[in-house]
Amino acid sequence: MSANETLSKIPVIEEHVPGATTLGPARRYMQIATLILLVLIPASGLFRIDVAAGGVLMWDRLVWFSDMFIIMGFWIFIASLLVMMYSLVGSVFCGWMCPQNTVSEWANNLTDRLLGRRAKMMDTTGTRMQIAVRRKSLLNYLILGSLLFGASLVYALIPMFYFYSPQAIWSFVSFQYDEELAGGLHWIYMVCVFVMLIDIVAIRHLMCKYMCIYRVWQHSFKTRDTLHVSYDASRSDHCSNCNYCVDSCFLDIDPRQPEVFDSCVNCGACVVACDELHSKSKKLQGPGLLRLSFGDEWKGKYRGALGSFFSRARAATLATLIGAGMFAYGIVSYEPASFSVYRGEAQQGDQLLDYRINIAYKVNHPEQMHIRVEGLDDSQYSLEKDAVQFESAGRQDVVLYVRDGLPEGLYRFWVVVTADDGWTKKFQVVHFAKSQSPTSL
Repeated sequence: MSANETLSKIPVIEEHVPGATTLGPARRYMQIATLILLVLIPASGLFRIDVAAGGVLMWDRLVWFSDMFIIMGFWIFIASLLVMMYSLVGSVFCGWMCPQNTVSEWANNLTDRLLGRRAKMMDTTGTRMQIAVRRKSLLNYLILGSLLFGASLVYALIPMFYFYSPQAIWSFVSFQYDEELAGGLHWIYMVCVFVMLIDIVAIRHLMCKYMCIYRVWQHSFKTRDTLHVSYDASRSDHCSNCNYCVDSCFLDIDPRQPEVFDSCVNCGACVVACDELHSKSKKLQGPGLLRLSFGDEWKGKYRGALGSFFSRARAATLATLIGAGMFAYGIVSYEPASFSVYRGEAQQGDQLLDYRINIAYKVNHPEQMHIRVEGLDDSQYSLEKDAVQFESAGRQDVVLYVRDGLPEGLYRFWVVVTADDGWTKKFQVVHFAKSQSPTSL
């Protein structure tokens, strides 16, 4: 007998490495990264809402709703990407990225650690049995309450980053005066803290189960080819008298009975639980019975997840490309400033003589604008000032006064505004001059 034949008869036992070593930590890192990203996006100036200016700040540039290509292109692009994500991975946002789920899981784990975990088993009165009751001390209650209140303080700060700069936020938390902050903001913040505290203490995953409309919206794009929890029914004998996977699910779903339109958010907690149980058991061989997979496995057919995805997401793919194109065109054609000329209020008899030049600068950098008039002699008009200085984005008015006594007729002229960075724009004005009647002389 050859050496190869002898070696081939030796049984090889593969040591199972549980998926929990990768799936669980990966989801935790994603949840933490999402929270950090929610703060970094506005803090870095990538996206912030400027209520006073009536627009959105992107890279220190003010984008108005009149910048149609940027606004529409951005939202079409994002919405189409989200639809494609829902079609491919289902409600994975809820399980891996949602801040509500993240803080609810953290609060549940903290409560179980400090006060003891409630088992799924009921006592004779129908109440869930308490494990490690000795942990329920006054000190643990105080620690739990303090940590939950601290989390509410931090969570309530996150929305403020989308309306104020980091410098203003620091002035707010350090109780320093900042003209950027709105009056009574501390009262608004305390209301947000109170709402967040109720959410973290009492609501938690009830929001996910019964109140979240966004999760229902994601489920409307789910099909049999979307990412789902798959159950290995061929080894169902491993599940005898075991509900470990059901106990680990915060939505109370039995992953062994998968359906297309269930409430699963693909968090993978049941997969981790089953895998951990198999890795620690001396009787159960092989990996866990649950895994995250694509394809129509409920009926034994696998048409190819990517092929099915692209066949269902053609419209979304086209919309994504259109949105990206609109956004790119809007960025290229973006104008850093804008101005208009309006009739003023000063009158000589029944004749308007002054105009208001409203200049809007849309970039948060210092800039000087120069104003001149073309089409009129210098003796026929006067400007309140021929240059305006902007320290940041904002608006300024300059009065243009047309001198009285012009011969009767229409005067067509242009107001030209030029910035030091090279931007320039013209605005046409038509002025009607009346002849003065003898009674007005």
